Amino acid sequence: MRSKLIAAAVSIAALAIPAQALADGGGSAGAGGLGQAQLAGQSAVTLQGALSSANAQQTATNTNAPVSVAGGQPSGGGKPCGCGSPMGGQPMGGPPKGGMPHGGSNSANQGAINGAASGAGNNANTTQNNTQTQLASAGSAIGGGGPGQAQGSSQNSVTGQLAGSSANANQTAVNGNSPSSTGGSHPGSNGYGPSGPQGNGPSGGDPSANQGAANGAVSGAGNNAGTTQNNTQTQTAGSSCKFGCGGSGQAQAAGQSATTLQGALSGANANQTAVNANVPVNIAGGSVSGGSNSANQGAINGAASGAGNNANTTQNNTQIQTANSDCKVGCGGAGQAQLSGQQAVTGQLAGSSANANQTAVNANVPVNIAAGNVSGGNNSANQFAANGALSGAGNNANTTQNNTQTQTAGSNCLVGCGGAGQFQASGQSAATLQGAFSSANANQTAVNANVPVNIAGGNVSGGSNSANQGAINGAASFAGNNANTTQNNTQTQTAGSNCLWGCGGSGQAQLSGQEALTGQLASSCANANQTAVNANVPVNIAGGSIWGGNNSANQFALNGALSGAGNNAGTTQNGTQTQTG
Repeated sequence: MRSKLIAAAVSIAALAIPAQALADGGGSAGAGGLGQAQLAGQSAVTLQGALSSANAQQTATNTNAPVSVAGGQPSGGGKPCGCGSPMGGQPMGGPPKGGMPHGGSNSANQGAINGAASGAGNNANTTQNNTQTQLASAGSAIGGGGPGQAQGSSQNSVTGQLAGSSANANQTAVNGNSPSSTGGSHPGSNGYGPSGPQGNGPSGGDPSANQGAANGAVSGAGNNAGTTQNNTQTQTAGSSCKFGCGGSGQAQAAGQSATTLQGALSGANANQTAVNANVPVNIAGGSVSGGSNSANQGAINGAASGAGNNANTTQNNTQIQTANSDCKVGCGGAGQAQLSGQQAVTGQLAGSSANANQTAVNANVPVNIAAGNVSGGNNSANQFAANGALSGAGNNANTTQNNTQTQTAGSNCLVGCGGAGQFQASGQSAATLQGAFSSANANQTAVNANVPVNIAGGNVSGGSNSANQGAINGAASFAGNNANTTQNNTQTQTAGSNCLWGCGGSGQAQLSGQEALTGQLASSCANANQTAVNANVPVNIAGGSIWGGNNSANQFALNGALSGAGNNAGTTQNGTQTQTG
């Protein structure tokens, strides 16, 4: 019975040969198989360097110093008369008529601003795409050799980036408001001799001063790199050979390599020496009567620095092999081999430093001195000094590697069939090294002084005195790293056979290796040093009585340092292998 079936199969195959040959255009017996080879190489090298520096130096002096001086002007008096002896009477003139300083209000709005800003950055995007396709069809009916197909692909990318930035701001600022009024006494007369002071002293409006000094430095450095590598290889082999046919041979090899190196360094330095002085002075031989005095004084200094790196690497490899044969008797099996290698290396370094140094003096010292009485308005002082340093450094890296390998070998052989041989090998390697370093230093020496002074030979009567004084100093530093690595590998082998007699078994092999290395170091340091003096010292000195309003002082000093460092790493590896034979 078996022999009859074999005979029938051979007969059917023999009848089919002419039809297939006609369909394919005919092929001579014993023809060699087609040979196909494809090789591709891609290489990209990117090197970048960006450096930036900004320096601001300021020495500013704002002075408002109006001066009023007045004295008495004597007028009148009789002529001396004598006849051997003094005959003249007492001086007959009235008292001196000279006026005292008398004017409108004095106001001063004074400011000094200094700043430096610097930034440096690099951006690089690299994309490599490779597609290889091979199609082979053999038309020989008898003794046809199988096609041979080979594909090779290499993709290599190197990216190097360096960004450095520096900002320095140095300020020396002096804001001075010193209105001065000086008046002499008013000697009066009653016709018989000089009398005591009769006139009033300096009388004016309300002095006010708004004084400020601001200094700052800002620096930033950053790098961004994106690398994408895509490789697709496809091989398809078909044969119309019916008897004594050689199997097709297929080979695919792909290599992907991406290296990214990044360095970002940033430094910001702000140094400030600020003096805000409001010193109105009234001096009189008589009395002093003036309006209210107010002073709003502030000094602000700050430094901010940031450095960061971002790198994204994506590698995709797809390999597909398909071998089909219509051979019926004495058929060789297909041979298929796929090799894939993916390698990604990312190195990142971010360093940032911010330094803020401040010496600030805010002084409000109204002075009234009179031989008579002193009567003045209210005195108020709003004084503050603020200093801060902020620094941050961070790295972010994402690496994704995807590999898909598919092999399909189909055979319609019935008798004397060789089995298909299938081999797949995949290697994935990812290394990420990150270092983030940050430092913030804030040093403050602040003096806020409110010292109203009243000195009188008579009485002192003044309004209320209030002082709002504050000093704020702070340093904050942060350093962090984030790395995500994903590796996906999928391998599929399918070998189908309809063989009935004399059948060789298929051979299938799959190898997969996945390696991920992540190294992270984050370091952060914050230092805040403060020396603060808030002084509210109202002074009243009188030969007579002292009447004054309320005295209030709101004083505070704040100092703080905040530092943080952190690392985050996520690694995902997925491997799927499927064999069907």
